Amino acid sequence: MQFSTAKRNDILYLCCEGRVKTYEEYLEFAHKLDGLIAEHIDSSEKSFSSWRIMLLDAFPFNTYALGHLLRLKLYNNYDFTLATNDYHLLELLESVEFSTIFSVSIEHDPRVYKST
Repeated sequence: MQFSTAKRNDILYLCCEGRVKTYEEYLEFAHKLDGLIAEHIDSSEKSFSSWRIMLLDAFPFNTYALGHLLRLKLYNNYDFTLATNDYHLLELLESVEFSTIFSVSIEHDPRVYKST
């Protein structure tokens, strides 16, 4: 699993690339995502208006990881949206009604986006 950031159109993307199938992969996902949030979102210097967690090539995506995203939104009160580049993951997020809690979208990888 790889983690990185990208900025496009005044949106900061926290990019998480790779599947989260096992409990060990979930622990890695949660630890690294929380680290990115601490580094970029909780800092006093913000050069973006909103932020999005981008799940790249992340299907299958286990329920522990889904619960972690819910905790960040509902209990930690972070205001973010979700995006993925995988239609299967989008269908999963919609089937568990994440679209009622998050703004969920499908997008291309923001790290390779080129302005014209």
